[in-house]
Amino acid sequence: MRTNEVLKNFEEVTGIYVKALDGYSDQQFTRQPAADEWSLGQMYNHLIDSAFFMQIKSIEQCASGQAVVGESKNENGEKILGAGKFPPIAIKVPDSPEYTPANPESVEEVKPRLLQLINQVRQLEPTLAAISPDQKMPHPALGYLNATEWYQLIYMHFVHHLRQKQKLDALLS
Repeated sequence: MRTNEVLKNFEEVTGIYVKALDGYSDQQFTRQPAADEWSLGQMYNHLIDSAFFMQIKSIEQCASGQAVVGESKNENGEKILGAGKFPPIAIKVPDSPEYTPANPESVEEVKPRLLQLINQVRQLEPTLAAISPDQKMPHPALGYLNATEWYQLIYMHFVHHLRQKQKLDALLS
């Protein structure tokens, strides 16, 4: 998929997330269905933080030449990026401060960060063509990805969490 198509798709999927924010009270947004399950706010923070601190950071490292040359995706990475989506399964990460996103105080705490992310993703798209595809950064489950693959992963991650969002929305109804 070309990066301009990825951006278009990203804008569509994040439009769903942005629009939904107007329909949540702060109490709904921060309510955890169970002690070991994330609230909507935690899921939003997870998406935003993953994009800023993992995916975009990796793109920037590829752009600056601080990445690795000569490595490649693993079999999992080939399958997932080849399909353009994650498998439709819930991925459970260890319950720890390192992996568990903070529960925000309010919707208004999250909304400007999401809008900032959307703007940054828009600004990144025209820069990707100038980044060598040989510059790669490691992903913990997919192997080494280049800047364009990291960019695609931002969109794929938001799509992957739509099922979780729908489940949490249903619990609020």
